Amino acid sequence: MALGWRRKREDDEKRDAPEPELPPAADLVVTLLNDDGSEQEITRVGLPPHEFYGMRANAAHQRLGPEHPDTLLAFRDYARALTRMEGRQEEARERLWDLVRTQSLTIGYVHEDTLTTAADLAGLMHATGELGKSEEVWRSVWTSRAELLGPDHPHTLDSASSLASVLEDLRREPEAAALRRDVLERRKRLLGPDDPAVLSDTGSHAAALVKAGHWAEAERELRSLVARLERRDLQDDDIGLAARANLGAALCRLDRLDEAEGVMRSVLTAQQRAKGPDHGDTLSTRNNLAAVLHARERYAESAHILREVLSLVSQRKGDSHPDTVHARDNLANVLIDNGDHREATTLLTRCHADYTRVFGPHHPLTRTAAERLAWLRDNSS
Repeated sequence: MALGWRRKREDDEKRDAPEPELPPAADLVVTLLNDDGSEQEITRVGLPPHEFYGMRANAAHQRLGPEHPDTLLAFRDYARALTRMEGRQEEARERLWDLVRTQSLTIGYVHEDTLTTAADLAGLMHATGELGKSEEVWRSVWTSRAELLGPDHPHTLDSASSLASVLEDLRREPEAAALRRDVLERRKRLLGPDDPAVLSDTGSHAAALVKAGHWAEAERELRSLVARLERRDLQDDDIGLAARANLGAALCRLDRLDEAEGVMRSVLTAQQRAKGPDHGDTLSTRNNLAAVLHARERYAESAHILREVLSLVSQRKGDSHPDTVHARDNLANVLIDNGDHREATTLLTRCHADYTRVFGPHHPLTRTAAERLAWLRDNSS
């Protein structure tokens, strides 16, 4: 009997995981080879994803060369693993950039492998707050996938949805809502109204309507969606919770504050139970609940929630991330109405600098921050 080892992936029986999921971890397995050819496991050592995929990429580099398509795909898996590691995202970004350049030279940019790598890069840029660059790459991926795969292909539609998310964060809401509507109509035509992907896109389109100021239309669409999900007992899954949270946001904008607060508190309870108090979705709902309390002139309660949200978002994403800047801005708004002008001025000064850096000096958010700072200077003793 011979002693041997092999790397066992957790997906040995299911190789085709949808992109761009993080590839699973692996075990280093020591086995004993029996005389009849069977293997007997002796021990196994767990390998973190980045170690396993780094080993695999280096092995492909040595065996196949640096520009072989399989080598490039192996290094993409390694970069994907790095994106999930604290302190390694900048390295992941540089590796993905290099991979896109190399794949473009060897197999062409309008190739699904290259476009998948570019999509990973765009997603990482969005997550780390590089919104302008993320928009540029997502738009390129979307148009190139439409050319390569067709405008109705799932990967093309997913790219359009990702681009819409970036546009929403850039506060270009009408453009995002139009893109969401196009994706929804295409997906509905292909899959029918009750497919899970269509239900998800329905919620995303309605959320875009809320952000674009079409609150009555958003309310109608969200009530219809929530009713359909309740009939399937899906009101507390991810799509259902998001739809209910967005319904609460629409109701707040429509000044139906009692109902909005009830919806928000119900969603928040479910999210805290299912996802925990620090999850991004939970923090978003807490932010929206604070907006309802602000509208009801319960400033102290609203400010308390927003301070917690700001602290948690800053810890998760960094002090200069756009989401942190927006959380800081929201707190400043409440403090202004509560008469805490000194702290509001400090927060808004930071917001104005960050908005200028992220969005440019002429963006509406930058101009609004400057106008409120001027008002504070004129109205503070």
